[in-house]
Amino acid sequence: MLAIGMAAQMFGVCIKTVRHWDKQSKIKSFRTIGNHRRFTIQEIKRVLTRSNEKESMSVDSSLKRYALYGRVSSHKQKKRGDLDGQINALEHYCREKNYIISHIYKDIGSGLNTKRKGFWSLIRDAKKGKFSTVVINFKDRLTRFGFRYVEEYLGEFNVKIIALNKLEEKAIPSIQRKV
Repeated sequence: MLAIGMAAQMFGVCIKTVRHWDKQSKIKSFRTIGNHRRFTIQEIKRVLTRSNEKESMSVDSSLKRYALYGRVSSHKQKKRGDLDGQINALEHYCREKNYIISHIYKDIGSGLNTKRKGFWSLIRDAKKGKFSTVVINFKDRLTRFGFRYVEEYLGEFNVKIIALNKLEEKAIPSIQRKV
């Protein structure tokens, strides 16, 4: 059971909106002894699915929507055109596959930085079902560490990640003993 704040965050709305939906019976809640609203994950998924179906009525539901994500570590790299190069490569890949690009997210900052606006927008939009797949150049563009966590989390919202390239494993020099 999730508290109203968590439910509001998953929907991308304020708490007052969730209270309003509860009063209108658009979402079913349970009350605690202290009369606080609680929501089941199944109920949240039901509402999210219903709102996604309404959004996609104008688009053929068999068409998948793709999001692109690019990141560089510094403004110097952006000025050099590295960020635009990443996005161009991702767009080219999607055009070749006839994928529908619905969103493009960009960040300038370290992959360790937890305050990347583009990354958090991607997470919020994934929760809302705005796309089915995220396309990136390398895994480390999305996050430096914990890629598997991000992949699992997005998987909870049926969002997959495609990394076009793999980082080559750097050879670790062996330490030779002097005899």
